[in-house]
Amino acid sequence: MIMFRTFIASLCLSFAALSAQAQETFEDLLRGLAASHSRAEADQFSNQIWELWLTAPDATAQEVLDAAMMRRQSYDYLGAIEHLDKLIESYPDYAEGWNQRATIYFLRGEYDKSLADVAETLAREPRHFGALAGKAVILFNQGKQALAQIAVLEALRYHPFLSERAILGDDNQEDI
Repeated sequence: MIMFRTFIASLCLSFAALSAQAQETFEDLLRGLAASHSRAEADQFSNQIWELWLTAPDATAQEVLDAAMMRRQSYDYLGAIEHLDKLIESYPDYAEGWNQRATIYFLRGEYDKSLADVAETLAREPRHFGALAGKAVILFNQGKQALAQIAVLEALRYHPFLSERAILGDDNQEDI
């Protein structure tokens, strides 16, 4: 019994160390992205960040997320939402679950629901440049130019080469 408890304790410490290492890697990637000097360089950092974001907390959550993504790819948005609802219910602290559902609501034109899920995403990961960019696009589509520009400026703090930068207009393309 003592051996089993020791094993469990060491396993927990290993997971904590992995989690700390993943967080350190994430922070390094965010710093690299923010300091990028070209779109190509930014894309390399951004792709790695998205890989981390799209890695669910465990195998069960990953299966649900993958099923939702497959549904989305086949334009079965209601099916994707069902999976994401389950994911969010079971893993409410997983920011990407909220962000993916926000994306589906956006694709369905359900902007208010999308914005609510974006807010949940940002409550869990305030530097989620994808959620911030999505928020900017929704606000822009709703005719809320000033709010859209604020969201874009916030997103650009983390990803300086987002295409949503165009919301700022031609005068602001290069001097941010």
